[in-house]
Amino acid sequence: MRCLHDALDSRVLLTDGSLARRLRQQDLDVDRDLWGAEDCLELLNLTCAGLVRDLHEAYLRAGADVLRTHTLDASPLSLDAIGLADHAFYLNHAAAQIASEAVDAVPGRGRRRFVLGLVRDQGWDTTPKEIERAVSLQVEGLLSGGVDGIVLDITPGVGRAPMFLNGAARARATVGARAPIFLQGGVDGTAFSDHARALADGVIFYRPGAPSRGRWLRRAIDEEGISLLGVATLPKTRPSSIACCVWKRKTACAP
Repeated sequence: MRCLHDALDSRVLLTDGSLARRLRQQDLDVDRDLWGAEDCLELLNLTCAGLVRDLHEAYLRAGADVLRTHTLDASPLSLDAIGLADHAFYLNHAAAQIASEAVDAVPGRGRRRFVLGLVRDQGWDTTPKEIERAVSLQVEGLLSGGVDGIVLDITPGVGRAPMFLNGAARARATVGARAPIFLQGGVDGTAFSDHARALADGVIFYRPGAPSRGRWLRRAIDEEGISLLGVATLPKTRPSSIACCVWKRKTACAP
């Protein structure tokens, strides 16, 4: 069994890159592959599972330790806009399963690899109860599909983190899983309230820098406790900007 907590304690993990950008470069048939919903690439988890898995496997062969599910816009609240809210659970389950199967298919050469299930706040204008219910359904799908952890990508400081965390925790209890639930957002991670931090198992935040420069990277790892590295686009920066993701462990978190 993969154990994400132990891996984050013992070594620096490398994440994959953007799936959406690579998927948009493919020769897709909007009607066949996206059911007419041109902007909902998450549907490829259902219609082109082999393509999504191939991209996951390519990142693993390139050295990634962590895959992130292709589910940023797979909430039932987002899918409802195209009449597909009823597909949300299965879509998220399928996305998690695809990533997990990719991890199992590509030899790790002695390294364990992991899957993080992604849930992003798309700013839906609805009630806190509806958001919590939608998050719970999405996370249930991801956990049942085999992810090793959940990442809630939320803008800090807008008061929405607790409803996401409550929904995710409810899903974890329903499924009977022990996967950690992380908050992600912001450049330094400090904008999340103490209450939100107390509900989460950790916080992933962006640390701008130059990981390609060995001296900078060594100092960041040794002095700042960086244990997760990846490529990200920060606000007001170009898509190619590189950032470090730092995982901050609570004093007591789920094993």
